[in-house]
Amino acid sequence: MARFRGTDKSEFIDNQRVEGNIFVLLNEAMNFFRKHLNMRGRIVGFVRDEYLEVPAEALREAILNALCHRQYERYNLTIGIAIYDDRIEIENPGVLPPQITPENIKKPHGSYPYNPLIANVLYSTDYIENWGSGVKRIMEVCQKRGVTAPVWTVNGGFVVVTFVRDMEIQDVTKDVTQNCMKDCIKELSERQRLILEIIQEDGTITAQKIAQKIAQKKPASQRTIMYDLADLQKRGILHREGGRKDGYWHIDIEQENIE
Repeated sequence: MARFRGTDKSEFIDNQRVEGNIFVLLNEAMNFFRKHLNMRGRIVGFVRDEYLEVPAEALREAILNALCHRQYERYNLTIGIAIYDDRIEIENPGVLPPQITPENIKKPHGSYPYNPLIANVLYSTDYIENWGSGVKRIMEVCQKRGVTAPVWTVNGGFVVVTFVRDMEIQDVTKDVTQNCMKDCIKELSERQRLILEIIQEDGTITAQKIAQKIAQKKPASQRTIMYDLADLQKRGILHREGGRKDGYWHIDIEQENIE
């Protein structure tokens, strides 16, 4: 799963790999979407109706389809989620059934599960309603929310589902987010700002080494630094990718906002 900056894969903002059973993978995929996609909302009566820019129901169905129809014997390939500025691509190692093409997949069709046992488990646990109805539900929920319907393509042994993102919504959300971040940065302590500057120089640095560097300018224990790091993560300014030894820090704000 990756969130790329721009419209190609030259630079990523977030990059994660998750393993587990189908239910774990579905949950992690949806969490990744909620982390990187914008929210839309409207007032209905006395209730605020909030939803992702691309309906969560449609994304969930697309992920379920990928998990259900993947060619698991191709163990060296995996399902991929790529979020760009202008689109979302869900790629699945596999092929479409002979009866289905990218051109007719949106029309009513029967069910041809590549993995009938997995399809039966998903059906028995109410994760899917009826075999062969996934694409129909994707189309219906996109139409209901006024979102452009996705496109299916076959590319290099992968079936790819592409959702278009609303660039106008992103621009508005980015401005609001950056303003909130600027206000949040003003509330940071001098030591927390120093931590961010150190991480900017070396994202792989450990908490222990951060404490050592800060001690040269502003004495602080490692426990204090751990508290500061936890606070920065709680504020949504910083997050950690990977494990303690092979991971790295990622600052979720623009560099000029730290200064």
